[in-house]
Amino acid sequence: MFREATAETTAFIPQQSAPRPRPAAPRDLVKVMIAAAEKLQVSPELKSPRALLERGGEELSQLLDPERRPDWAWFEIMFEDDACRLPEALMRAGRILHRDDLVQRGLDTLEWMFSGRVLHKCLDTMAKACDAAFATTGDLKWLTISRTATLSRRASRAS
Repeated sequence: MFREATAETTAFIPQQSAPRPRPAAPRDLVKVMIAAAEKLQVSPELKSPRALLERGGEELSQLLDPERRPDWAWFEIMFEDDACRLPEALMRAGRILHRDDLVQRGLDTLEWMFSGRVLHKCLDTMAKACDAAFATTGDLKWLTISRTATLSRRASRAS
């Protein structure tokens, strides 16, 4: 009655890979990228976190396309409390992947933030972003800004 399944009796059904979930917003992507960067610092041989950093770096870079918004060199329409995490993620990805273009985009956006932008909203993440910039470039300017942000954050919490 029942036959054993063989190549002749079983139809070939190609397996389709499930679509990869895409983060809804750049901030969600950044959280994934920073977690992937932390994993790669411990286990640099892991392929999945490396692929996430590569894909995330490309997606964030596309959001910075100057033709999209020539006068607004930012990933989103406005700044949020964790705005500094976006350039931090690019710099971390660039450093781990040895991609100078990602490092430079991260540095450029961090510099752009300091050129007359309202930064009091993101003091909590500014120190980490500037620490990443210092680790990437060795430029003491970033270490100074990081320490200043940390002190400002402490002072605003104390008052």
